[in-house]
Amino acid sequence: MSDWVMLIPLKVFTKIKQEFAQEIKDTYSMTDSNFSMSNTNTKAVFPFVFVNALPGSERGQDLSGTSINGGLFSFQIDVYDSQSQTRARKVMTEVMRIMKSMGFESNSMPSFEQTQDNTVRMVARFRRVIGAGDKF
Repeated sequence: MSDWVMLIPLKVFTKIKQEFAQEIKDTYSMTDSNFSMSNTNTKAVFPFVFVNALPGSERGQDLSGTSINGGLFSFQIDVYDSQSQTRARKVMTEVMRIMKSMGFESNSMPSFEQTQDNTVRMVARFRRVIGAGDKF
């Protein structure tokens, strides 16, 4: 009925990992350990891509109101690196390419931050309306 809504974050995360350019993965020795959807206390493997599903909202409600026909889905993606802004920028550029290929709009362009431990952090936000039958 509305189970599809719960699968969207995992589908987006999986697509980012699967479609990430092999050339960049090879250059930075990236594996599945460089990507996460959960905020854990485990030591990050740099460059690190954190995909965070933000609260969304329902779209396209019908008269019966018994199912979710569509939703506005938003994601914040953080890229961390312990070496340089250049590495973080290249990884974020690839993330943006993948998000755009899925039809997401960037509603917050990537910006840099320096964390307390001198790790570089890039943050970007993306959103898209997704319908119950959409393939992306």
